[in-house]
Amino acid sequence: MKRALLTGIIGILGSVILAGNVYALQPANTGIKREMCGFDWPDEQKYDAKLVAVRKKLTVDPGEKFEIKVFLKNMGNMPWFSTDSACPGPRIFLGTDKERDHASFIYAESANGWAANNRIKVDQLRVEPGEIASFSFEGVAPKTDEAYKEYFTPMIKEIQWMDGASFAIETIVGEPAENAASLRKKFSYVQTSGPLSMLDLNGERSIYVDLSDQWLKLKIGDYVVREFPVSSGHPVTHPTPPGNYTIDLKQEVRIGSKSPYYIMPNYMWFRTGGYGFHALPSLGSAQLRGKIKSLQAAGKPVPTSLYKDDVLWNEALDHIGRPVSHGCVRLLPNDSDFMFNFADIGTKVTIVR
Repeated sequence: MKRALLTGIIGILGSVILAGNVYALQPANTGIKREMCGFDWPDEQKYDAKLVAVRKKLTVDPGEKFEIKVFLKNMGNMPWFSTDSACPGPRIFLGTDKERDHASFIYAESANGWAANNRIKVDQLRVEPGEIASFSFEGVAPKTDEAYKEYFTPMIKEIQWMDGASFAIETIVGEPAENAASLRKKFSYVQTSGPLSMLDLNGERSIYVDLSDQWLKLKIGDYVVREFPVSSGHPVTHPTPPGNYTIDLKQEVRIGSKSPYYIMPNYMWFRTGGYGFHALPSLGSAQLRGKIKSLQAAGKPVPTSLYKDDVLWNEALDHIGRPVSHGCVRLLPNDSDFMFNFADIGTKVTIVR
C-alpha cells in the first residue's frame, strides 16, 4: 500500500500540509476546523457496505415532512468522504434505486439532507473502514392517500453501487384503500420503487421457467414479484419437459419413490411422471423417511425441523444455475419457501427452452 497524499490536493483552496499529512481547512462559525485528508491507498480498493438500521415513521399524513435516519457500516478498505468534505477522495451517497437514479417520491427542495432529487448526503465528513455512517434526511409525503415503497442503495460517486446494502423505505400516506393484510402482502411482493397500487393482488399468478437461463419468475399479471436461479433436469438423461402446466398438488415435504429416496421440501407437482418444483433435497435416513411418512399417513403436519436440520446433499448447492436434476426444478431453500407460499393449486406454469 502507499500513503495517499494526493498530489492534486495542493490545488484545492484551503488545503495545507502539516507533519507529513494532508489537511483541509473548513470554515466554521468560530475559528477554523481542520480536516485530515490523507489515508492509506490499498493496491486493490474494496468498496462495500452493510445496512445497520433504518429509523423512520411508517404512517404519515399527506404532505407531511418527516425525518429518516439510515445507518451503514463501511465494510471496505477505503474511507468514505462526504460531498461537503474539502478533501479529495471517494464520495459516498445514498442513491435512489429500482429504477436506478429515479427522482424520489419523497424529495422536496425544502427537505434537508439531499444533494439532489436522487442523492442523499452522509452526515460525517469522513467514515473510516469499520466505522458507522449515518444519513439524516427529511422526506415530504405525497399528497394522495397511498402506500409507497422506495429503494435506496449506497454508492460511491463515479465508482461503484454497493448493491449488497440496498434497502427499501416503506411509507403509508394517509388512509389507503387497501386493508392492513393487503398492504403487508404488497410490501412483501413489490420489488421496485413506486406506489403499491402498481400491483393488483387479484391478478393471475403464474410461474415462468427459462431452461436456457436456469431462471424462474413468479408473476402476478405482468408484474414480476420475484426471480430465482434454479436447477432443472439434465438435458440428456432427465430433461425437464417444456410446456404449459398447472400446479396440481402441494406437499410440505415429499419422499422420492426411487433410490436414493430424496426428501424434497416444498414439493409442487406440475406434470405426470413426478415432475415438480421443490427445495434442494436431503438424503436423510430410512428412519427419518419412515417418521415423515407415518406423520403424513396420520394426517399430521411434518415439522420442518425434522428434515431441515438433516444433512443436505451438499453437492446440490453447487448445482443451482445448472441443469443437473432428475427432472424436477430445484430451488434454494429460502427461495422455495417464498414460492411455496406464493403458488396455489391451479397456478399456471410455463416452461420454455
